[in-house]
Amino acid sequence: MLSPYEEFNFNKNQNHIKDTAYNTLFVKYLIENTKGYDKMTEIDSTDQESLIIKRNGGFPVPGMIYTFMYGGADQIMLKFGQKNFIDVAPLMFCMNNDRDSFKGINLNMLPYNARLDFLQAFYLTFKDFFERDAEVLAENNKLALNVRFIEYVKSGKGKDMLYMFNKKTGANFNYGYRSYNIRLVKNLRMVEYNEWNYIPWYEPKNAFREMNQSQIHKLYYRSK
Repeated sequence: MLSPYEEFNFNKNQNHIKDTAYNTLFVKYLIENTKGYDKMTEIDSTDQESLIIKRNGGFPVPGMIYTFMYGGADQIMLKFGQKNFIDVAPLMFCMNNDRDSFKGINLNMLPYNARLDFLQAFYLTFKDFFERDAEVLAENNKLALNVRFIEYVKSGKGKDMLYMFNKKTGANFNYGYRSYNIRLVKNLRMVEYNEWNYIPWYEPKNAFREMNQSQIHKLYYRSK
């Protein structure tokens, strides 16, 4: 499994990569709601989503990335006050969960380069899993869970990891940290590992209400 930086350098030479990212991460999952075998359209496609559904009903697992339709409002808290917005289609890296909610980083809120930096930092921290286990297990239709990360966040050290990532990259990943009420979630979908490479290119068109993506990204830089 290539690192996110390697994937990015390969994809930047691909025609219409932003369109492909949008059609993969939004249209396929949330508009067409394509599932199972039907969503496996590429040579390296996998279906970890179905395995997790069989295991726990599909409830978000730390270390996985999810997209879904959300019916709740949100706020950005900054030094000069707060800004209200709604993201109706978050793209969320799950960091923890409980019975009624799950928490993580809404990657839509991060500028494209910050998303790439986050994925790279996560990859390098758990490089043994991504290089040795994830791809082999997924391609052989076996559940590829990042057990070391799950144990790490369940021990309450998730914020320590974000602090370390922020320090290494000069980013503010906490800006996108959010909690989602499971009752307000519709059409929860898990993004396959082989599709993470589209995340730095993804533009969630018309997903934001009250503020647009450009405004949210500008506020990100003011939060650093």
